[in-house]
Amino acid sequence: MGRDRKIEDMSVITEAAMTIIEASGVEHLSARKLTAQLHISPMTLYNYVDNRDALLKLLLKRGFEELWSGLKEKLEIYVTTDKPLRMYIALAEHLLHFGRRRPNLYRFLFSSDIARLLSDETLAREYRSISQTILPRIQDISKERDILDDIYMFQVLINALILGVIDKKVGMSADRFPVLVQKAYDSLLLRNEEFIK
Repeated sequence: MGRDRKIEDMSVITEAAMTIIEASGVEHLSARKLTAQLHISPMTLYNYVDNRDALLKLLLKRGFEELWSGLKEKLEIYVTTDKPLRMYIALAEHLLHFGRRRPNLYRFLFSSDIARLLSDETLAREYRSISQTILPRIQDISKERDILDDIYMFQVLINALILGVIDKKVGMSADRFPVLVQKAYDSLLLRNEEFIK
């Protein structure tokens, strides 16, 4: 095979892996494909990442950085309004835009398989960061768990709707998305506005 090229920066590995994920999905990311794309041997790859989970954690971090880019600024305006839970409608729109632009990366970031990888506290914090902005505004602390549960359910519904748009499920489209998001908001979050100061 000859001498392996030297990897100067971990971003070379993460970008190559992101390219594979975006083209084929995370299920097709393998050391063989990655090393072929990078023109290195598998042993050289393992000098940089210990195993597949370590690589996936790096990709999650990089993926969430891309996803959250510009989002916190968009949501900031809602934090100080009298209806801060409306930030979740803006979040849904942002996620849909991201999902349509980077469908396989979206699937990877929001798949059920990543929970085991979120044991790293910095990744878990990123994953939960938006919900945490609402906590200081809850007036009745006894309602906190219910509000967080409703936010979680809203996010689960939004994820399902986005996957429906991305996967072109029957009856789901980008045009229907805002109507269904509003219904989800009205059903789950609107009732909590009175508890947020």
